Amino acid sequence: MRNMRAVWVGILAACCLAGSSGCSGETQAALPPDPGSAAEPAVRTGYEDVALVGNSYIDSFYIYDAVQGAAYYYRVGLNGENAFELPMVQGEDMQTPVLNLLEGKTPSHIFLFFGENELGWTNRDAFTDGYAEVIRAARGYCPEAAIYLCAIPPVSKAVSQENQDNTSNPSIRACNAEIQKVAQENDAVYVDSFDALADADGCLPADAAAGGIHPAKAYTERWAELLKQSIAEVERK
Repeated sequence: MRNMRAVWVGILAACCLAGSSGCSGETQAALPPDPGSAAEPAVRTGYEDVALVGNSYIDSFYIYDAVQGAAYYYRVGLNGENAFELPMVQGEDMQTPVLNLLEGKTPSHIFLFFGENELGWTNRDAFTDGYAEVIRAARGYCPEAAIYLCAIPPVSKAVSQENQDNTSNPSIRACNAEIQKVAQENDAVYVDSFDALADADGCLPADAAAGGIHPAKAYTERWAELLKQSIAEVERK
C-alpha cells in the first residue's frame, strides 16, 4: 500500500512539472507567434478606396487610369476657394461642387491636388488658410480617411522661364513649402511630387509633357507610383 501511494505521488509530481495547468488550475500562456511566419500583407489589385480631388493635374490620372479603380473629382482651374462652388464638367454629376462630391462616400485615402492655380495669388495666407479649410471639409465628409497633399510637380524649363501667372519652378518650390507646412499643421501626409518628377536641373523633362506642365502617360504613371507608395506607407503604420 505504501508503494502504491508513492507511485501516485510520483505521477502527480510529473503532471505538475509537465505544465503550469497541472497543479494551479491556470492555463499556460500561448507563445507569441514567430514573426517570420506572419502572413504577408495582401497585394492590392485595385484602388477603389482612393479618391483624387482637385485641379486639372488629375485629368491625366483619369485619362490613363493611372490609379486603377480610384474616384476622380476634379475640374480645370479649380482652387481652394471655388472648390466649394464649381462642379465637375464631365461625369454623372455636373451640379454638385467638386469638394462636396465626397459627401456620402467612404474612401480610405484622399489625395488633394491644389496650388497650381494659386501660384499667382499675392495673398499667400488666403491660399494656406483656404487649403486648410479644404482639408477640414474633406475630413468632415470622410472622417476615417487618410488625407494626402500632393506637391505641385515641376514645369519644363521653357515654361518656367516664360513665368506666366507666376508659373516657374522657383515659385512652385515656394508654394510646395507652404503646402508641406499646411500638411504638418493639419495631420495630413505631404507627397513630394516635385522631386519625383524633376530632372537634374529641377525641371520637368522636355519630353515629359507636350505643353511643359501636365505630365504625359509615362510621367503620370511615375507620379501614380508615388501615390501608391504613400498609401502603402500609411497602411503599414
